[in-house]
Amino acid sequence: MYRLLLLSCFFALYIQALNAEIYRYTDEHGHTVYSDKAPKNVEPFALPDLNTTPAVEIDEPQRKTSKAIDLDNYTIHISAPSDGAIIPNGLIPTTITVSTDQALRKGQQIRISLDGRELNTSTSTSHTIPRLARGQHQISANIIDRNGKSLAENRIQIMVYRPGN
Repeated sequence: MYRLLLLSCFFALYIQALNAEIYRYTDEHGHTVYSDKAPKNVEPFALPDLNTTPAVEIDEPQRKTSKAIDLDNYTIHISAPSDGAIIPNGLIPTTITVSTDQALRKGQQIRISLDGRELNTSTSTSHTIPRLARGQHQISANIIDRNGKSLAENRIQIMVYRPGN
């Protein structure tokens, strides 16, 4: 019973709002005023029709056909540091970040080497070197299979400085 009474009240308010008349008049300061309460000697104002725009039909985009990926042709790229980068302080840890064009398959790993010495072999795409000696260094990253055969390689050169006192 309570719900029916509440619903009836909301419906009555809704109908009243739909039938409300709008009045337009100019106040004593010369401002145009719109109101739902009628001052003396004012007639109702007819609101213009709503300006609506019909919906635009959108054509479904054509799907591009996927290109066949050569799964045996890998590429690896050392993202950081960049080739020719200068590391201003070799005492601060340096992170090497690599990216590959496709996900590693089962048994494949990434080998990161510094000056020909292996630092890390794992599936991780980043490795942190705690300290670097002063001078020029070569960093290489390889994708290797489970037999240790290199499938892709990227090499960069960096220069490391040490702060002087």
